[in-house]
Amino acid sequence: MKIYILGLGAGSIDIISKKGYELLKKEDIKKIFRTKEHEIIHELAKENIEFETMDYVYLSEPNFESVYEKISDIIIEKAKQYDEILYAVPGSPFITEDTTNIIIKKAQNENIDIQVIPSVSFIDAVICTIKKDPTKKLYITDIFNIDKSRINPLNNIMISQVYDRFKASELKLMLMDRYDDEQEIYIITSAGGKDEKVKTVKLYEMDYSDNEYSHLTSIFIESVEDKKYNDIEDLRNLLRTLRGKNGCPWDKKQDFSSMAKYVKEEANEVADAINNNDMDNLLEELGDLLFEIVFLTNLAEEKGIFSFEEVVDEIVKKMIRRHPHVFENMDISGKNVEDIWQEIKNIEKQPKNS
Repeated sequence: MKIYILGLGAGSIDIISKKGYELLKKEDIKKIFRTKEHEIIHELAKENIEFETMDYVYLSEPNFESVYEKISDIIIEKAKQYDEILYAVPGSPFITEDTTNIIIKKAQNENIDIQVIPSVSFIDAVICTIKKDPTKKLYITDIFNIDKSRINPLNNIMISQVYDRFKASELKLMLMDRYDDEQEIYIITSAGGKDEKVKTVKLYEMDYSDNEYSHLTSIFIESVEDKKYNDIEDLRNLLRTLRGKNGCPWDKKQDFSSMAKYVKEEANEVADAINNNDMDNLLEELGDLLFEIVFLTNLAEEKGIFSFEEVVDEIVKKMIRRHPHVFENMDISGKNVEDIWQEIKNIEKQPKNS
């Protein structure tokens, strides 16, 4: 048994691989397409290439995860039925295509051979459309799997499958936390296809009604020199500069002991701002306290004691341990959350066996 997984490319049949085209023309192989929503489908129909699609699965399943699982199960069963099948997906088989990895895993369990035939992805097509090479600093994702922490204006950002204006509006609001409203963005639809369109707009215009969106739409934002906000890495770099060779004499002479009083002072000022309900002052004082925390972790890093990453890792793990009712579905009926916290804390403080 064998499954060929074929990428149909970004658009026109002209950019599909020779191997892929030969498989599509092969008459004695069962052909299944994940979706008929691809420009190449119309061209294949003109050549009397017979195939079936999985579009009906989208109508019967509650979410995309279920859709992909169902499609993958069908493909495995079809391979058993026909011994050899061709499964074709838009673009590249591995780029923003969840079914490929699911099918490969299921096929291994069934001793079904897999051969993947690559093709031009939407990434190649978008790069050629905008005529830029963004690959040195590039974050690529689709609209369903955005990691907000990786939206860094210093990098190039490419987001695919922005399929309607509502999603574009949600994305705009997210991006406004990182970019100025006037930031220039590219809206690219059907990159690499005959109906290719590219439009440049300001970020605040992204969800205007005259912008067209479909499942073939991608957003590209070129890296900028000046970010809207500084982030934690900027603060860490600032500390390194202050304590560096050409840094500030006062900052350079500080140690753990001398910093203790400043940490206490800033913590008290945070408390005062809270007690006075002074949010403007709280914003400032939280920054001062954060500066002291980063200062201390920088001292520790200089001495090889621990790193900022270790501090963050430790507190995340601690909070997960102390909230078993949140992260482990622990039944706390009739129990006091504060008592649970204290019990776990007491266990953590017990001497570890050597």
